[in-house]
Amino acid sequence: MQKTAMRVAMVGNPNVGKTALLNAITGGSFEVGNFPGTTVEKKEGKAKIKGVEVDFVDLPGIYSLEAYSLDEKIARDYLVNEKPDVVLNVIDATNLERNLYLTLQVCKLRIPMVIALNMVDEAKKRGIEIDVKKLQEILGVPVVETVAVESKGIDKLKNAIFNPSVCRIEFENRQKFAEQIAEQVVRKTEKLTHLDVLDEVFTDSILGIPIFFSVMWMLFRFTYDVASPFVNAIDLLFSTISDAVGDGSVIASLISHGVIKGVGSVLVFVPNIAFLFIALAFMELSGYMARAAFIMDRTMSRFGLNGRAVIPLIMGFGCNVPAIMATRAIDDRKVRLTTILVNPFMSCSARLPIYILFAGTFFPSMASAAIMSLYMLGVLLALVSAFFLRRFAFKGEAEFIMEIPPYRVPKFSAIAKLTWSRVKHFLEKAGTIILAMSVVIWFLTNYPSSTVGESYAGMIGKVLEPLFAPMHWSWELVVALIMGFVAKEVVVETIGITVGDLHSLLTPAQAFGFMIFSLLYMPCLATLAVIRSETGSWKWTAFAVGYSFMLAYVMAFLLTETLSLRWWE
Repeated sequence: MQKTAMRVAMVGNPNVGKTALLNAITGGSFEVGNFPGTTVEKKEGKAKIKGVEVDFVDLPGIYSLEAYSLDEKIARDYLVNEKPDVVLNVIDATNLERNLYLTLQVCKLRIPMVIALNMVDEAKKRGIEIDVKKLQEILGVPVVETVAVESKGIDKLKNAIFNPSVCRIEFENRQKFAEQIAEQVVRKTEKLTHLDVLDEVFTDSILGIPIFFSVMWMLFRFTYDVASPFVNAIDLLFSTISDAVGDGSVIASLISHGVIKGVGSVLVFVPNIAFLFIALAFMELSGYMARAAFIMDRTMSRFGLNGRAVIPLIMGFGCNVPAIMATRAIDDRKVRLTTILVNPFMSCSARLPIYILFAGTFFPSMASAAIMSLYMLGVLLALVSAFFLRRFAFKGEAEFIMEIPPYRVPKFSAIAKLTWSRVKHFLEKAGTIILAMSVVIWFLTNYPSSTVGESYAGMIGKVLEPLFAPMHWSWELVVALIMGFVAKEVVVETIGITVGDLHSLLTPAQAFGFMIFSLLYMPCLATLAVIRSETGSWKWTAFAVGYSFMLAYVMAFLLTETLSLRWWE
């Protein structure tokens, strides 16, 4: 009797194209969630093949089933305990021998298996030919050549999933046997391509780092300058709508000054955030992000981290929550904990609206430079903090092994999907947390008196204002910082409701100090929740709050005082 449903577990090394293959098989209709009881991400997709509902589970990219890292433990436990019907083992054709180490481990589990020999186009470009028939004979399981990003070989792979085989080969020494198989089936012809030449330049020990910083500079110019016309258009739209609604009644005031002006003050920066994600998606999908990790490894090691920590830190420019989750790929527990604790200093997209508002108001002729300086300061303080954490709290050496994926020209559809999934998260916050906070802020600023200074918000701000007196920040700005603890975007929203003219409250030096404080002070609630979950410790969560606030206060005060001296005149 034919099955009506089956489950397929996708296994492979990092960067072998499992997600691209899942996209090709399911048409992109997959969901991202976490494994039960963990924050380790999994992707699940469904496809109807030959009338059968097939569930695909994309397990974390791993090099081994020996459970040295959390990812390896999750993958091994799933294969052993959940007993999928088929294992779809995805192999990078450009590096067969190394991929076979994992394949031979999976063979020991005696689960029916199919091999997708992916990236065969890249292998051919590099002069690598693989005898697929011979490989199939040795392993005793179906082997299908695929190019996932171009959906080649997908129909053959779907058919093979219904005809898997149990790998029953015997060996003593896994590494030696993988070498022997590679010797029998792989033939290489030395080929130097233009991409090899490009790689020599991008990963050069001298040129690589200045190229990396140049790329980051272009990213910030792209994020600010190109998005500027769209920002102005959205700002005009929300201002027009707010004016049209007016404030003739309590409801009208709530809608106009609370909802429209509050949410609008955040949504106006969606173009900047979208362009930032577009740039990051291009770097990630093209293969440059992994090379950035490689070239930065020597620098990172001086601060007690390794190159693998670079990717979670760069991801922090988007959102600290998934960036902290991404640290699970770091095998060294001490390096992982350090990376988690310093990640909030990487300036996430939620802080970008604050920078754009203040930089555009106080430093219009050098806004991009002012914004990039904040990002660079965050990186510097993250590394310095990591250095001290590794020296005093998490002592030990940091090892680094990482797979470098091939260069690819990213498809527009892939960039669009990745960008939209990240922008959607921001918009969902605007439709939930930020909308709710708009109502809260409106209430706090309108009751018991419609005069903001005599409202609940004014009372709270004035009580805490002396704490920030050294920086000369008014109670309105103090209230904004308090509200920003929920979500950093709310800082701009609060300012939009409570402050008329920023110039009347701040000098440029004080404004820059406020930007620095916004960069460094306490992580938002969502970030704190994931820190607690990933570290499993309330102690380190409390440390993240206390240390970041202290550092923010000291740095904001020092920079405000230094710039107030007007030493450049």
